[in-house]
Amino acid sequence: MTVYGTGLGLYPYGETGTAENDEVSSTYEGRHLTVLGTQITSEMAGHALQQKGHPLVVGENIVGVAFNTEVAGGYVTFDTEGIWLLSVVATDEAGENAVVAGDELFIHKTNGIISKNNNKNTHAHFGYALGGVEANHTAIISVKVHWDPDDAEELVGTHAAPLTNAEDSKIFREYRYRSTSVVGDIRGQYMELLLAGVGASGEAGRNRTMIEAAVAVAHGCHDGVEFDTGGSVTGLAVGHRATYKAKNAAAAATIAGGMSELWADGAATNFATATVHSIHRFVVDGDAGGRATAQNVWEFANLPTGAGTGYMLDTGQNATASTDGLRCIINGAVYMVLVASV
Repeated sequence: MTVYGTGLGLYPYGETGTAENDEVSSTYEGRHLTVLGTQITSEMAGHALQQKGHPLVVGENIVGVAFNTEVAGGYVTFDTEGIWLLSVVATDEAGENAVVAGDELFIHKTNGIISKNNNKNTHAHFGYALGGVEANHTAIISVKVHWDPDDAEELVGTHAAPLTNAEDSKIFREYRYRSTSVVGDIRGQYMELLLAGVGASGEAGRNRTMIEAAVAVAHGCHDGVEFDTGGSVTGLAVGHRATYKAKNAAAAATIAGGMSELWADGAATNFATATVHSIHRFVVDGDAGGRATAQNVWEFANLPTGAGTGYMLDTGQNATASTDGLRCIINGAVYMVLVASV
């Protein structure tokens, strides 16, 4: 039985008379590849056909430098490694950025321009700079070509050019892990941002859902703890936990363990027109019978207690011994919210 395919079109040298299991290329462990010119997805400005010595992209991630100038309808052989003198533009996804020796370089999948722009929506990893280029300038430098589709630094889309897909139930990026360890502190993912610049500000992570049409439901972020069959917790289970870890010194600035906010984007913002609005919403959801067993709206743990204005839970706010007060700040002033013990 003969099977015909329509793969990338990388063909054996001496393509006639070849058979299954024949070696395609032994040149330097297969670093030289050959494709039809029509399968090259990048096109240098001013050239309808691929030029000898110019960088190229095949598909989404295969990169290299052409050994020969393309003839219409013909093949192009290219090198996926090596050191080449190539034109490099000193820009990245944020704008002007000088190139220095050792920088990773990326090639635009459509126009073949090499720069430091690592937006994987539009660029593929190309190699490493062996020379320098001043910011926002273009220069010919030595480039170590290295096809590395699994490069560790990834950037999929930008605000101006997001990765777009019209599929229903599309998950753009998904990570699923299972740990069988019975000890230790297991984390599915861990992000740490070290702010070392005086006066800087930053976030280890930010999740935003940008609503661009009349949608039904949207969440900026949805965290949760769930249980599979046989799953249980003997200690603490929290759907979302926010922690402000104070250093062993006097606190400064404005601090909070967590914050919910309504943000007005302009003077025309009108929260009152919403069906219901609140700064924070408490919901008991799920099965009606199960919902009925929920009794507490919130819990305060480890509150400093006593009598006087310096305590979070003040037990001296009312002559009735069963009435206490929770210390809070409203518009900058300290108030006590009276609570009664059961």
